[in-house]
Amino acid sequence: MDGLFSRPHRARTTAVAGTFVLVAFAGLALSTAMPVAVQELGGLSLYALAFGGFLAASIVGTVVGGGHADRHGPGPALFAGLLCFAAGTLLAGTAGAMPPFLLGRCVQGLGGGAVTVALYVVVGRAYPAPLRPRMFSLITACWILPSMLGPPVAGAVTERLSWRWVFHAIAVLSVVAMVVLVRPLRKVGPPGTTDDDATGRDGQAGQSGRAGRAGQVRAAVTVAVGAGLIGYAGSAKGWQALPLATLGLALLAVSVRTLLPPGTLRARRGLPSLVLLRGVAAAAYFTVESFIPLMLVNERDLSPTAAGMSLTGAALSWAGAAWLQGRPRLPVMRERVVLIGALVHFCAAALTIAGVLRALPAATAAVGLVVAGFGMGLLLPGVGVLTLDRSAPDRQGANSAALQLADNLCSVLLVGACGAAFNAAHTRAGHDAGAFVLVFAVAATVAGGACLLAGRVTAVTISDPRAEEKEHAPL
Repeated sequence: MDGLFSRPHRARTTAVAGTFVLVAFAGLALSTAMPVAVQELGGLSLYALAFGGFLAASIVGTVVGGGHADRHGPGPALFAGLLCFAAGTLLAGTAGAMPPFLLGRCVQGLGGGAVTVALYVVVGRAYPAPLRPRMFSLITACWILPSMLGPPVAGAVTERLSWRWVFHAIAVLSVVAMVVLVRPLRKVGPPGTTDDDATGRDGQAGQSGRAGRAGQVRAAVTVAVGAGLIGYAGSAKGWQALPLATLGLALLAVSVRTLLPPGTLRARRGLPSLVLLRGVAAAAYFTVESFIPLMLVNERDLSPTAAGMSLTGAALSWAGAAWLQGRPRLPVMRERVVLIGALVHFCAAALTIAGVLRALPAATAAVGLVVAGFGMGLLLPGVGVLTLDRSAPDRQGANSAALQLADNLCSVLLVGACGAAFNAAHTRAGHDAGAFVLVFAVAATVAGGACLLAGRVTAVTISDPRAEEKEHAPL
């Protein structure tokens, strides 16, 4: 069998890896500069919304990009996504107040969602099934160099020049990637050109296939608006928070099911549980990752550079775990690896709570984030591999979009809730240990729920007629 860098796959693999290097560097660098940017613009109370707005807009980009990639191949969606990401980064970097900064983050999210789902479709459509675990390992390894360079470089630029230079540099790199890296991926066409048909499929008849393209976009916009309102409610003060959150939840309730495989909200075995697990686990990790730099800077008096090094350690441990799960002869079932990753992630999330206390070294929280990264390195690639293996070629974009949608939506909800909890517990005295403990305790509880979901990812046994009927039953 050809390897990832053999002649048939070399150009494609290089393009995918290069794009993920950019995604990794952008995410780590911008997270490092975010606390300083938000404080300079006078928007500390909107800190969670700076992340939540990005994730809410990603929902639209994910659904639109996934559908377009299923019909026309991933190349056009990837090009448009990079262009949108560059424009949003430039807008945020030139903002003089929080409203345009938040708008720029939303435009970033719109492009970022399309980029990620397009790359997932490339992996599913252009590589045979035995190469997909190794491809996910390589994708995770793409975070190693950015994790070593992104936070320290972004921290140094922020301290010595300005956080704006970090955003400007990411915008330029996005344009370069758009020109150089997308070309080899244009050859990956619609489903009929796939190199390998997936086996063991489930969830092929999701409601997203019935809704129609226009209905999909409307539902995605509705869900994004609802998620955005919930995120804003987390930052609002006084009586405004409750009606905003109520309206946001109502919009989610009427639209989200049309974008997910049947049974996802009930954690039905197989693909639905995989999608929900991706969302719950990612939300817990992203919440911890979002608040750790702020806690280390504001509560433990570390510099942005030192605080950013926790992101470096987490990315390195994530890459190491992903390499382990991508070994050709995995000694245990992939479903078991996913469960182990969820358990490690839960224990690490609990450890970050202790890291807030001044009686312990500040490194305790950083260690918790590093261990959480290891758990996610086992969990997320495994979920991605299982999802592609269980998807028909013409459903790989839609099912990959469902993964990203669950990831973004759950993260928006949890970050918004934790933002509201943080603002409620925030004190003007400058010491917010209790607020950070509350945030990390909520994240640890959600990570515990991911452990329960990880036990339900085993596919339904097709030989059982009743199980098959239940698997594909309508909501």
